[in-house]
Amino acid sequence: MKNWIDLLYVIDFISVGILLSAVVLNTLKRLESCIKAYIFNSWLLSILVFFVAIKTGNLHLYIAAFLTLATKGILIPMFLSKIVRQMKVTRTVEPYLSNSLSLTISGILVTIVYTSLREGILVTGFSVHVLKISIAVALIGLFIMITRRKAITQVLGLLFMENGLFLAGFSLTFGMPIIIELGILFDMLMGVIILGVFIVQIRRNFSSVDLDSLTTLKG
Repeated sequence: MKNWIDLLYVIDFISVGILLSAVVLNTLKRLESCIKAYIFNSWLLSILVFFVAIKTGNLHLYIAAFLTLATKGILIPMFLSKIVRQMKVTRTVEPYLSNSLSLTISGILVTIVYTSLREGILVTGFSVHVLKISIAVALIGLFIMITRRKAITQVLGLLFMENGLFLAGFSLTFGMPIIIELGILFDMLMGVIILGVFIVQIRRNFSSVDLDSLTTLKG
C-alpha cells in the first residue's frame, strides 16, 4: 500500500512536468525549441504510462508506453524536424498575442480547470491531479493552435492537445485497450505526415507558411 502511495506521488510529479512543458511552449520562438518541448512532453507521457505498467504488471501498458515513446517521442519529432529543415525557417512568426499575455492566459486556463474540478473526480488508480492536468494540457494545446500564425506551430498545438486527451483517456480508463491505443497512435502519425506534406507544398508554392499571408489568396 505504501509503495502504491509513493507511486502516486511520482505520477503526480511526472504529470506536473507534462503540464509545464505545455505552458513553456508559450514562451518559445524557435521551431526547434518548440519541437524539443513536444519531445519532452511525450517522453514524460510514456514514462508515466511505464510507471503505471510497473505497478499493475499489465503487459498492454508496457506496450502502450513503448508505442507512445516510439511514435510521439521519436518518429513524429523526427518528421517535424525534417519539415523545419526543408522550410529553412528556424524562428516562428510572432503570435497574435504577446508571449507574456499567452503565458498569462495559459495560467488562467489551468486555474479554471482546477477551480472547476475542485471537488475532484474519482479516477481509477490515479490521483485526481492527473485528470486535471490532462484537461489543462488539452486546452493549452487548443490555445496554441488558435494564437499561432505558422502552420507548423499549429500542428504542434494539435499534438500537445492530443497528448492531453490521450492522458485524460488513459487516466479515466486506467489504460485503454491496446487496439484502441494502436489506432489512435497510427491515426496521429498519419495525420502529422499528411499535414507535413501539405506544409512543405504550401512553402514551395507560396514561399510562406504564415497563415496571415495565405489569407490574401482568398477570392
